[in-house]
Amino acid sequence: MAIDFGPGAHAGLRGLVASLVLATLMTTGPGARLASAGQAEQPTTRKTEPAGEPGGKTVVLDPISRGIKSIVKRLQPSGRTTTAPAAVSLATKAPAGTLESARELYMRGQYRPAGDAYRKLLDNREARVSAAIGLARALSMTGKYQQAIEALDKVKDEAAKRAGWHVAMAEVLHAIGKYDEALKHAAAANELEPAWAPAIFAHGMVLETLGHKAKATAVYKTMSHTVEADTYRKDARSLVALGRIMDRYAVLSGQRASEQASNILHNYFQEAYLKADKAYWPANVAAGVFLLSKHRPSSAGKEFALALKRNPHLPDAYAGLGAIELSRWQFEKCIALADKALAIHPSHADALLLKAACMMQWRKFEQVPPIVEKVLKVNPNHLDALSLMAAVHVRLGDNNKAKPFIDRARKVNAGYHGLPLATAEWLSAGRQFELAETYFRQAIELAPEQAEPITGLGRMYLQTGDEAKALDTLKKAHEIDDFRADVVNFMNLLNKMKDYMVRETDHFIVKVDGKLDAILADQVAEYMESIYKEVTGDYAHEPGQKTIVEFFPTHADFSVRITGRGWIGTVGASTGRVIALVAPNTERSQFGTHNWATVLRHEYTHTVTLSATKNRIPHWFTEACAVFQQPDKRNYKFVRMLVQATRTGKLFPMKELDWGFIRPKKAGDRSLAYAQSEWVMEYIIDAKGYDKVIEMLKGFRDGLSQTEVFERIVGIPEKDFDKAFDKWAHETVKRWGFNPEPPPDYAKAVKAAKEKPEDAAAQATLAVAKYYRRDRRGAEQAAKKALKLDPENSRAQGVLAVVLADQKKYDDAIEAANRLEKLDNTTSFAPKVLSQCYMAKKDWANAITALELLQQRQPLDSYSYEQLATIYNQLGQPEKALPNLIHLHRHTMTDPKYARQIAETYRSLKQYDQALTYFVEITHINPYQPNAYEAMAAIYRTNGDYGKAVAAIEKVTLLEPDSADAWAKTAMMRYLAGRAAKDPGMLRHARQAAEKSMTLDPQGRAEQVLERIDDAIEELEKPS
Repeated sequence: MAIDFGPGAHAGLRGLVASLVLATLMTTGPGARLASAGQAEQPTTRKTEPAGEPGGKTVVLDPISRGIKSIVKRLQPSGRTTTAPAAVSLATKAPAGTLESARELYMRGQYRPAGDAYRKLLDNREARVSAAIGLARALSMTGKYQQAIEALDKVKDEAAKRAGWHVAMAEVLHAIGKYDEALKHAAAANELEPAWAPAIFAHGMVLETLGHKAKATAVYKTMSHTVEADTYRKDARSLVALGRIMDRYAVLSGQRASEQASNILHNYFQEAYLKADKAYWPANVAAGVFLLSKHRPSSAGKEFALALKRNPHLPDAYAGLGAIELSRWQFEKCIALADKALAIHPSHADALLLKAACMMQWRKFEQVPPIVEKVLKVNPNHLDALSLMAAVHVRLGDNNKAKPFIDRARKVNAGYHGLPLATAEWLSAGRQFELAETYFRQAIELAPEQAEPITGLGRMYLQTGDEAKALDTLKKAHEIDDFRADVVNFMNLLNKMKDYMVRETDHFIVKVDGKLDAILADQVAEYMESIYKEVTGDYAHEPGQKTIVEFFPTHADFSVRITGRGWIGTVGASTGRVIALVAPNTERSQFGTHNWATVLRHEYTHTVTLSATKNRIPHWFTEACAVFQQPDKRNYKFVRMLVQATRTGKLFPMKELDWGFIRPKKAGDRSLAYAQSEWVMEYIIDAKGYDKVIEMLKGFRDGLSQTEVFERIVGIPEKDFDKAFDKWAHETVKRWGFNPEPPPDYAKAVKAAKEKPEDAAAQATLAVAKYYRRDRRGAEQAAKKALKLDPENSRAQGVLAVVLADQKKYDDAIEAANRLEKLDNTTSFAPKVLSQCYMAKKDWANAITALELLQQRQPLDSYSYEQLATIYNQLGQPEKALPNLIHLHRHTMTDPKYARQIAETYRSLKQYDQALTYFVEITHINPYQPNAYEAMAAIYRTNGDYGKAVAAIEKVTLLEPDSADAWAKTAMMRYLAGRAAKDPGMLRHARQAAEKSMTLDPQGRAEQVLERIDDAIEELEKPS
């Protein structure tokens, strides 16, 4: 599996989270922001201000003189019992509760009815300003920003001294990119009500957007005014705003996240909806975004789900869930959730950028700009949209196209770190690591207080195998944000890996957990060197650096190595220079055993082809090359899938083949994509010669597109390729002995048989159709009718033979199958039926004849091999079972049972070299079985190859370090080797093993071995 590391895969969706961090206040528009207000504006005639609203008495303190820690201390839940004013909701003051009813419609996601309700109040003098704000909120939730501004403009004269109106106007203006105007309104709100948390937050965030971080920090510090008033605890909106302020202030001022993260989550966001207002879904959205930014997707998802339970029409929540699905590589779900958001809000920035990230991840680069332009049409100054547009063009090597977007972003905010960071992340995703590092460092220089660019650089070092650099870099990220789950996971794993056992060869560095998987270290190192020349020779390229191969003891550790999280649905992955695998241990991995040698050969091919093309190879082609290298590439599962897809017209079109890996639409699509990719490569080799593969690699290296490679190198335009390939596929399926034609359409078959009752062909087709429908009785009747009309209809004869065999009418089935064989001596049905019937009758001679015939006609079906192996073993003829067992092993290679039978058979026949080959194959599937190594040691001893015998038996002590018997056997083998070599040093080494055995079991057989060793040493050391 070749891993494409896009920011969408595991970088926390920096661009999307950056906009989601504004959650219900800024980037996605005032609909979201006004949603966070959650309650109507108080009429100016009120006498009592509600909790957390502007206008109440506050004690103004100097937060700077008190210091950061005192502010933090005051922001912790005080435990004081001061009672807040009774009026928590301003709507209670509205005539006849109309404002409150309109708010309730809005909070339930009924935006149009809410808007209509607010419009009716625009002529109400007391409710007019609140109604205008509520209307703007409802309009903005569906992307009607201009109408929202118009609604607010209608009350601007009477609302000029209302902080809530200025915040609302700032939100809408920010959403459409009029940041300077937004800043004026946000500052006015903050000046009018310096202790009102939503005004403080709005002011600070607009300042941050424009790059005024120092000013924003100073604004956020004034939150102490709000805290001293103490009324915020009863107001959900103020709690959420304070939580956001604390989060931003902590980042900008360099506080460790752990000092405030839990406090922000539990005592602000969650308290807002658990205590202050249980229907206040903006608090759930804020909590979800906060958790998502800390790489805690499961917890974030629960918050978004709670928000949607309260309001099922929340674009922000759907975008948040979509970001989580993208982080889990669930692209189909991600797109579906983004579309849900866009159905509510067609220009929702986060949803559009989410879709764009998906397309980037799938390398559908041409589809990215049209999506991002939809964001820029509404907000031409959207920093994340401009950054992504720049990134896609730099990723494609077109800096000239990137420059206008870079200039536009810098004009808005010259120090915006998200601009180089987006480019760095997508270059890293494309494995353009050297250039990516430059951009990461630019982002770090612009925002040294941000953990994301430092984390991104650390992750990049993990991909390149620079693990020491990765750990040092991630430590710096952790110092900034020690609440991020991915950073903690990476650091914990890297610290564990410091103690891994390492084997370095000419071309590889192998790392394993020495306590659990030492058995793998030397085997893997030797195996990788053994395949090096083959793989690099096949693709005419040698990577410039040693490849790092890492085995992880658990699937959780493997998943963290690849994604920073605890799950990825595979056992092996190549990130380029680094290959990571799960140890094939049934007790430690839910995936159980797998053929680590086959997986490594597959993954190393990715390393070679990625390097050969400068990481520009299409996904399908690197997988084609990798599967082509597998000794089990034509496994039975792939054969069945290819046959079925060919018959039913379900092969992927060439343009869609990548999507089978990345966006499978149904179960089995990804496996089919692997099989078909390799098949496409075989077709190219068959039609054009193997040299075309090398030329294609060079073409992709030089920057040619897939369309250009097919046109210029393969010599078949991509648009014509599918037709030519499909024809070849049908011919290949037929050559394999399978029917390439689709099963008959049942309805059409019934109609044709009814219309042509005397037509044997129509009745035979009906028989086949009924058989596929599992209507055995109907199939038999139709077949007999066809044969009555035409006794030589082979199709009907085949159905009749199969049905009779199913009914266990073996003699009748044999007769029918023999007739079929006379009619058609190319069909596989006749020998299949004959073999089944003869085996049921225990007529082994005839069964063998039928099975051998079936094997000739259908060489890639497992049935004949399985049955022949079974029969020959039952007959006591294991040497005849061998070819069948070998075929079964070569076309499965994931279960050691065939390899074990083969090895033991060869051993019994004293064909030791062949036996050793298959004992090694056993260890490739399950390296944790001591008896395989013991068997190899015994064979080497018989052959007099004591060095290899010692190496084999010593592996048993790695698996069973506390086994006295294992150490005794090792001592004996070392003794034999030392005696044969007349080497006292080797004998002393044998003595150490014997002593170890005696320590474990003083009554064991080691004492006898020890006596023999001492005698041998004494004999060798006698003076001559």
